[in-house]
Amino acid sequence: MKRDGEFEGAGVVVFGQSQVSLAVADAFLNAGARVVTDRDLKSDVFDAAQGQSPEAVCPKEFFGKCEAAIGNLDVVVLTMPPIKSLSLFDTGTAELREIVEKGLVLPVGFMQEAANRMMKKGAGRIIVIASMSGKTGPHRNVAPFAAAHGGLFAYARVLATEVAASGVTVNGIATARLEDPTSALSEAARQELQRGFPVGRFGRVDEVAAAALYLASQNAGFVTGECMNLSGGRFMD
Repeated sequence: MKRDGEFEGAGVVVFGQSQVSLAVADAFLNAGARVVTDRDLKSDVFDAAQGQSPEAVCPKEFFGKCEAAIGNLDVVVLTMPPIKSLSLFDTGTAELREIVEKGLVLPVGFMQEAANRMMKKGAGRIIVIASMSGKTGPHRNVAPFAAAHGGLFAYARVLATEVAASGVTVNGIATARLEDPTSALSEAARQELQRGFPVGRFGRVDEVAAAALYLASQNAGFVTGECMNLSGGRFMD
């Protein structure tokens, strides 16, 4: 169980402007943390990279603004934008490069900078939330995103090994399909998809947020280099 008040006053940075990122930010706020998002800083870091090289986006400057707003940098949660459907054979080199740079190279730079800052104070939590397609193969029309997210999860494991002795943990959360109030799926299509989940339903963003709270908690201090499956039993390892 989470220790009462353990997030009171903690400094938390949440990347992304999806329903998942909003739920994660709200969960930490409700737990008493000081939270800043790239929305608060008037930019979506990953969308802001459109047309730029990853080197043009400055993690040091970004985290400097975050620390000015919330003080300590205790928890960093990176939520990747929702994946899109792209035909494997119709994805050109330029489009593939953009997806990998925004979905792997750019977030890796922020993970590096967060780890450097956390190591200096001897504590911290880094959590990356991305698509389950980064862990599984048989998903059609998501190859570039699967490659980027798979690389992100792999990088998180290596980073976890390198920073573990300093008191910093690095973990991932791999999500399968989540409930989406804006989805255009018909009820028949929705039910058909749900039959692929042993629990019989899609996931909820508040369940993702709860998983992030656990991985950020003191009770998860012995958990690092892991990638938690939030798949309703669709994928198990």
